[in-house]
Amino acid sequence: MTMPPPILATAFMLAAAALLAMRATVVAATGKSMVKVRGRQRHAANTKTQG
Repeated sequence: MTMPPPILATAFMLAAAALLAMRATVVAATGKSMVKVRGRQRHAANTKTQG
């Protein structure tokens, strides 16, 4: 595949932007899930200490 430099540069920029967007969404999703997991772990620890 032979592409002119401008098209190659724009394609690379689009790929980089897509990767950044995906990373941002993944970070947001993992942050929410981590908060849920932390809450569950605390609850489990409380039940263990009470039992």
